[in-house]
Amino acid sequence: MLARLEDMTRTRRTDVTAAELGELLQKASHAFARRGIAGFAAHDLSPARVRLIVTVGEAPDIRMRELAERLGVTARAVTPLVDRLEREGLITRTPDAADRRAFRLALTAAGERARTTISNLQESVSATAFAAFSAGERAQLAGLLAKFLDSGS
Repeated sequence: MLARLEDMTRTRRTDVTAAELGELLQKASHAFARRGIAGFAAHDLSPARVRLIVTVGEAPDIRMRELAERLGVTARAVTPLVDRLEREGLITRTPDAADRRAFRLALTAAGERARTTISNLQESVSATAFAAFSAGERAQLAGLLAKFLDSGS
């Protein structure tokens, strides 16, 4: 199948099977993720740290339980990372006034700076990854990927 994928990219074949397309999408996704991980690692940002900082930044005063749900992990799994980010001064944890057992999280000024760094790195990695694409090709790819995601796949 790999030979057919390589042939497809060279000759612009139109008889692409669903399996070939799936494999190509998977390879592209992994290649893009590797680029991002390498860029973040240079700034001591693991994928887990990135997701947590971005999620808390998008939802200030989020409860820890809701954060865990958004990240697709258990509250127990997210606690050590929250503890670490709190010790590093990136996140504050305050008691929830409505539920004494719960805590709410927010980014500190340093956390907001980390979020800005993450955003800049994401832009840089993406710009490099799509540098060979014309504006029209980027728009076409965006439309196709949105259609794929909207299809429930």
